[in-house]
Parts: sequence; C-alpha cells; structure tokens
Amino acid sequence: MPCYKSFLLLSLLCCLSLAVPIRSEALKATPLKVAATIFPLYDMLRQVAGPEVEVVLLVPPGASPHTFAIKPGTIRALTGCQAVFAVGHGLDDWVIRLAREAGVKRLILTDKGISLRRAGSESHDSRHHVAHATPHAGVDPHYWLSVPNALLMVEHIAASLGQLKPADQALYQRRAGAYQDELRAADAAIRALLADLPRREIATFHMAFGYFAEAYGLHVVAVFEPAPGQEPAPRHVEAFQRSIQTSNLRTVFIEPQLSEAPLRSLSRDLGITLQILDPNGGSEALPTYIAMMQFNARQIAAALRP
Repeated sequence: MPCYKSFLLLSLLCCLSLAVPIRSEALKATPLKVAATIFPLYDMLRQVAGPEVEVVLLVPPGASPHTFAIKPGTIRALTGCQAVFAVGHGLDDWVIRLAREAGVKRLILTDKGISLRRAGSESHDSRHHVAHATPHAGVDPHYWLSVPNALLMVEHIAASLGQLKPADQALYQRRAGAYQDELRAADAAIRALLADLPRREIATFHMAFGYFAEAYGLHVVAVFEPAPGQEPAPRHVEAFQRSIQTSNLRTVFIEPQLSEAPLRSLSRDLGITLQILDPNGGSEALPTYIAMMQFNARQIAAALRP
C-alpha cells in the first residue's frame, strides 16, 4: 500500500509539473484584442500591431462616425478587447458607454502631441463671407486628415500597444518605424501633387478637411452643412452660395458617408459639379489610410487645375 500511495503521489506531481508550462504557454499564446472606432485608426493599428493582434473596426466602411447607428453587434465586437482607440472631441464619444458596457477598461485617444484646431477655425480672405460651424465644442476632431498628424498618431499607437503587451514592445516600434517611412513618402507625394496649383480655395460638404487644408496650403472657403447630417438653415445656404460665387468655384466636395441630396438642386442652380473627398476610407477602392489620403489629393488637384 505505501508503494501504491508513493506511485500516486509521484504521478500527481508529474501531472502538475507538466500542467504549469502548458498553462503558461496557453496564456502566452492568448492574442491581444483591441478596437478602433473609425477606419483610419483601424488601419494605423493593424499596420503597427501586425497579425499577432486582433483589431476590430466599430464603424463599418460607408458609415460616418457622426451619424453612426449603434447595433447589438457593435457591443459584441468589443467583447474581450483590452482597449479601444478613439478620436475623441465629440466625434466618437458614443464609444465611451459601449466600452463600459462591454467591460473594456482602457479608452485611448490618439491625439497626443497634435496641435488641435479650433472648431470651424480657418483662415479666410476678407472677401469671403463664410458661415460654418461644427457640433464639437472648441475642437475640430478630424485631425487624422493630415499625414504629419498620422505620424504622431502612429507613434502613440505603438507606445500604447507596448504598454498593453510589453513583451512585444520592440516589435511594435519596428513596425511603426517602417510604416512611418511609408507615411513620409506619401506625404512628400501629396505635397508634390498639390505644390503648383493655380488656385488653392476649396468648398466642402462639412468641415472635415481643415487639417488637410492646413497641412497642404489650401483654404476651405465654403462649407455646406453646419453639422454632419444637419440640413443647413436658409441663412447658411445663402452665405454658402455667396462664398461659392465670390470665390468663382466650380466644384464642391461631398463625402460618400453623408447624403448630398440637400445640395443637388443648389449645385444645379450654381452650375457647380460635385466631386468626392473621402474622410474615412475603408472601401475596396480605398483599402488603406494612405490610399485614402492620396485619393483626396488627386481629387483636389484635378478640380483646381484647368
């Protein structure tokens, strides 16, 4: 009997000694899961995180974070996430409640080190009678629409991922450095494309492209919607029309995520064409942040050249 008990004890110890490394390996293999509210953040995250990290996109391509309708699947997608990366400043504040309901403990804003513009701020020639505003008190949240800002965002994303998974910190930093090289090349190409335009004034559907204009020496002189999804009042429409005529513009840039229906009849009356600028991307035609930014630059260059 003592021999039998000794055998059982030895077998139990062997099982325990084998179970510890197996459990340790299982924990080590558990992937990091994070979420991003909008596609540009999602693409930056996946470029830095690589295949080892599961990255979830909350606002699907084709939808706008301004008018996004939350669905039950949105909360389910957040389950198991250790962090949510967001823009903040009123654009995607809806994610705060969702993250709390899903048990996500960290909300990471990606604006660290970025010089934020005042909402509706834009330098205009005194001839232009511009009436525009945004629904975000004090701050324009569209800071990702500038490649120099994207460089800072990627740096912050890499540091944040490193805090979430310190063992892979060096890997995230290497990937961020390689991606930043791609961003710098894209920035140089955009600057070259927009360098010699005969004019630099543009009109947009809502005030999303202030950072883009600031980065590349353009001027937003007219904005149709005072807030995304909010039909403008007659006074605002009149001011928009005066700005278009005073600036002698022939193009207004709309966005694929927002309905341009209120602008169609006015565009016919003014003899202007409607062309697309995409602030969010993620479609088959614009599968990356860089592709989206280059597309927007090409659209502006084509519209402003004779």
